[in-house]
Amino acid sequence: MSQDTNQKPQTKKRRKLDIWNKLAIGVLSIFLVGCISVFFILVNIINDPDGMQFVEGDLTTLSNSRIYDRNGNLISELGQEIREDVTYDQIPQNVIDAFLSIEDSRYFDHNGFDLPRFLASALTNLRSGSFAQGGSTLTMQLIDNTFTSQQEKKIESEQGSISAFTKIKLKIQEIYLSLIAEQTLNKEEIFDYYVNRIWFGSGDNTRGIQKAAKYFFNKDVSELNLSESAFLAGAINAPDTYNPLNNLYKTDQDYLANATSRRNTTLALMLQHGYITDTEYSLAKNSKLEFALQYTNISSQDPNAPFIYQAVQEVIQLTGQDPGVVPMDIYTTLNPDVQKVAYDICAGNIVNFPIEQLDTGFAVIENHTGEVIAVGAGRTYYQDATKRDLSMEERQPGSSMKPLLAYSSTFDLLGWSTEHKINDHGEDYFHAGSNLQNSDRQYRGVVNLKTALGLSLNTPAAQAMIALVDETGYDYWIDFLKKLGYSEDTYTQFVEQYAIGGAEMYASPRQQASAYSMLANGGKRVEDHTVRIIVRRSDGKETSGDTTEYELISEEAAYMTSYLLENVVSGNYQNFNEILYSQNYTAYGKSGTSDWSTYGVQYGIPAGAARDEWSIGYTSDISVATWTGFSGENEALGYYFTNSLLFEATAFHITHYLLDYCQQFYDYNDIEKPSGVSNYNGGYIKTEFLSKGDSKVTGGNAKSEDEEDTEEEEQEEETTEEEENTQEPTTPPTEPTVPEEPSDPTQDLQQQCINSGGTWQNGACIYQNTGNNGNTGMETFRLDSLTLPDSRKRIL
Repeated sequence: MSQDTNQKPQTKKRRKLDIWNKLAIGVLSIFLVGCISVFFILVNIINDPDGMQFVEGDLTTLSNSRIYDRNGNLISELGQEIREDVTYDQIPQNVIDAFLSIEDSRYFDHNGFDLPRFLASALTNLRSGSFAQGGSTLTMQLIDNTFTSQQEKKIESEQGSISAFTKIKLKIQEIYLSLIAEQTLNKEEIFDYYVNRIWFGSGDNTRGIQKAAKYFFNKDVSELNLSESAFLAGAINAPDTYNPLNNLYKTDQDYLANATSRRNTTLALMLQHGYITDTEYSLAKNSKLEFALQYTNISSQDPNAPFIYQAVQEVIQLTGQDPGVVPMDIYTTLNPDVQKVAYDICAGNIVNFPIEQLDTGFAVIENHTGEVIAVGAGRTYYQDATKRDLSMEERQPGSSMKPLLAYSSTFDLLGWSTEHKINDHGEDYFHAGSNLQNSDRQYRGVVNLKTALGLSLNTPAAQAMIALVDETGYDYWIDFLKKLGYSEDTYTQFVEQYAIGGAEMYASPRQQASAYSMLANGGKRVEDHTVRIIVRRSDGKETSGDTTEYELISEEAAYMTSYLLENVVSGNYQNFNEILYSQNYTAYGKSGTSDWSTYGVQYGIPAGAARDEWSIGYTSDISVATWTGFSGENEALGYYFTNSLLFEATAFHITHYLLDYCQQFYDYNDIEKPSGVSNYNGGYIKTEFLSKGDSKVTGGNAKSEDEEDTEEEEQEEETTEEEENTQEPTTPPTEPTVPEEPSDPTQDLQQQCINSGGTWQNGACIYQNTGNNGNTGMETFRLDSLTLPDSRKRIL
């Protein structure tokens, strides 16, 4: 065999990849996988069934949202009175140029998403570490106003906060919907929908540039000059901050200066982009904005207006959409008859207001459902940019917090009975540098809870709250206040002073009515709400109102607290709560006042003068919380509660009237005693604590007020006997004096009625009132609602 035959064939060597090629392939693979992953993530975000969906009808429809009362009757349509649409051709070029300059200078060049501007804004934000620069186009802002911002409110309402991931997700959806909008609508149509639906700060819940032009300048949009156009275009960034009319009601900042500065910024950008000349810029900048304003303050004549506004805000939270833009059918909890009475009370047609400046806010809520049936927004309620709804405005609630915080939980957590004894004595309970005092500067020694609440004593409430905090810690009470329905600013700052309405304890009438409702609902509070159900008209989607239930105290504790508060009303403590008493039903109630301390001295108000007066009253079915006091502008003018104003007890007469009036809609009953409550020492205790008893005195042992009075009487008798035994009689004994017959209380009340300008008819005092609007109304107080003047009345 030859050598060539035996030689093996040579195999070709495979070329090995060097490190750089491997790295390049790896990077490319990662990039491709990343792109695919991002693609699928974006697809999932865009197609999220729970996310925002583009509905052209939500942008283009001119249909109105319809609002119904609790009986299904139409009470309002949010349409022409909310907005007055104008077309692109009707809008002056100055207005268009102003918007493009400050909002989106490349509006007619991009497809809804301006990538260069977006990236530039992102880089600026990264350098500054903030999100001050926005990269949204005008189209994206339209989507944001219609969908994104409403969705954020809905998520925040449901979850309490919005995560960073959710914000990114919403922004991606917003960009996608903007691209869809640009494919569906032309540029002029998008601009139309944008300026016709945004809020400029105009009043009466109105939207759009036409309503804004009439609100601020009393002119048609076609008549706006350069300065006015620049102001309106700049205002949309922060409508409340840039509303110069806020200077009429607010003193926290100079809103006119804010508005002028923002207008000048817009003018500078118009000059920069070549829309105006130097001369036009100079003339417009130097014009006085305040001289152009032609605002007329017109109060709403619709009794339902404040309720409707509250319902609209609730709809936005529930649906994430604005019913002023998206057509809906909204079924509310409104009782129109009670709301009309609320309106008449605020107008001064039912209850007498001693002076014109005295204001009020109140709310009426069903205990078992949490439904708000009526609100009193105030005597000078205006549905404008200030939205000063006094039924929602938070004030210090004073002693009306004592039953809710200091006492109701003691029956569950500490095993107290309603006859529990507390030593009312001076001590620096809150480490404030001085002893806590009661309103009359007196201490009474050992008292029971009936007396402590009836006289609204401060030191027993402080001791009870401290004992509860020692038992549970602070987090328990932060959560407790949150469940009661108070705002985050209030419940997160809880301290023991909250038990007497001090420190940072603030509440609105609606919050107080809701909080007290749990005492008639077995210790459970149903979230107060104005909306039952919402139906979106474009697709029939339904959304229910928020009826979340919060369990706060036991049914037994709620009953025992109500037992004490019935005594506050019927116990004749002479502190105005007796005004709530009725012979026809059982009423439960509590008063509250706050004072100025020394803060009011700057306004000429005496140190310690009363600032807020509260009356809380409830029955088995409804709760009413009424505040009376003065608006911020009147307080700055030196108005405060003098003793004579306090003795008018206006808040109590309002609460009493509403409880009386609402009886026709409900079957008031005594709150039923639960089986877990046992009789104890003339009062009640939870059965689980009955064997243990409740004999310990909180705050140490001391002689009670009755014991001290008894000892003083015995000492006086002994002294008298000794004097009689040592003195010779100087005159013959006389016949015993026959005591005078006590005066007839009905006659006393009748005389009081006549002396105060009333007419006594059939056991009732009737006042003829002339309200501010010229309408004449009848103000009636029954025998059980009148009280005789008493110099010993306590301000509680």
